[in-house]
Amino acid sequence: MLDKILKYSDKFDMLPSEGIVLVCVSGGADSMCLFEALLDISHERGFTISVAHYNHKLRGHESDRDEAFVRERCFARDVPFFSASGDVAAHAKKKRLGVEEAARDLRYGFFYETASRIGAVRVATAHTADDNSETVVFNLARGAGASGMSGIPPKRGIVVRPMLQVSRDDIMLFIKQRGVPFIEDSTNKLDIFTRNKLRHRVLPVLREINPRINESIASATELFRADDEFLSGLADKFIEENFASESLDAADLLRLPFAVSSRVLRKLCGGNLAHKHVKAVLELCGRGGPPARLSLPGNTVYVEYGFVVFGLTSAAGEFAPVCPKAGDSMEIPGTGLKITCKSVICSDRINKSLTTFLFKSIDLCGKMTVRPRREGDAIKISGQNMTKSLKKLFIERHIPARERALIPVIADEAGVLAVYGIGAGGRAAPQPGDSAFQIDFKEAESGR
Repeated sequence: MLDKILKYSDKFDMLPSEGIVLVCVSGGADSMCLFEALLDISHERGFTISVAHYNHKLRGHESDRDEAFVRERCFARDVPFFSASGDVAAHAKKKRLGVEEAARDLRYGFFYETASRIGAVRVATAHTADDNSETVVFNLARGAGASGMSGIPPKRGIVVRPMLQVSRDDIMLFIKQRGVPFIEDSTNKLDIFTRNKLRHRVLPVLREINPRINESIASATELFRADDEFLSGLADKFIEENFASESLDAADLLRLPFAVSSRVLRKLCGGNLAHKHVKAVLELCGRGGPPARLSLPGNTVYVEYGFVVFGLTSAAGEFAPVCPKAGDSMEIPGTGLKITCKSVICSDRINKSLTTFLFKSIDLCGKMTVRPRREGDAIKISGQNMTKSLKKLFIERHIPARERALIPVIADEAGVLAVYGIGAGGRAAPQPGDSAFQIDFKEAESGR
């Protein structure tokens, strides 16, 4: 067992010669095996280990039992122990994720945060050859391409998986021989979860066909991973040479082989595009005609005058509102802008700037907010004789629809006070000598 782990780890430079390896331990057989194995190896290689355990609070008393078990084992072996818990259901609802995906999101967030806090150089997880086989079969059932068929990566950043070529049978033998205690997750027996169905029903049939199915799948994933890395490299090079100002030449994109163009689109759209989405974008590129747009998961693609423009959807692309106070200096995420706020006495100089705004303090109604445009927003710009909706103002100024969600609107609880780049209304306009609240906008150092 130890020789197999060491050989695989050395192949991918997983284990350091010094420093801390943070081992992720749930208390189950796989993670307890990893804990014991790395504890042995650490004495030989020179690194030290710490343990991280995330309590998902999904199984009531059983979840707390798992945490207590791992804590006690770490105490018995004199290994530093770190734990955290979170509301997985609330996170799933907020992020619109499945429970398993939400749990993974919170769990890995804790692992990374802990590694950073204690200075760990690696984070080791207990994924096995069986886990890899289950992942590949699951991705195949979903219609995945080479990336999905590459299985679980041996190493990603500081996260390493030293047992990825170790079978569950190997683990149970090691644990039995060593007398290593572990605990069972009762949900592992329930076929209500997709992974359990694969583990209990599908993989046993594949093993009847090929008893060495884990090895066969592992070999296939290496081939898929090599192909995917090569094609992704071509896509990265194309993006580096051709992507400017959030756009691509549609004709250049269409000339690429589909294996490369599809990766270009996934990289520029966040990587979560299905095959049908990629085809739809390429079809839009080849259609010609008037400007058009296509809404995608987490993104919107616009095809305008021969160019493909990538922009976030209004739901994902609207920046988070901020509530400025005197003395604040902050960036508005996603807009490329920074605001500086202060209390001043209004001078007699006329302010015609579209980036600096002053408001009479006593006329402000409740909390002030810098936010994206909302449906129904309207303003009467100082010096004009009529109120107009922001939508109409944006159209009159030929502001592309994809950019409107990123234009800051200054408002209080009574409505819109000003719009960055367009102007201020008269409702809270100060006079010379008035106590006023001033907001200055400028380009952030990071740029838009």
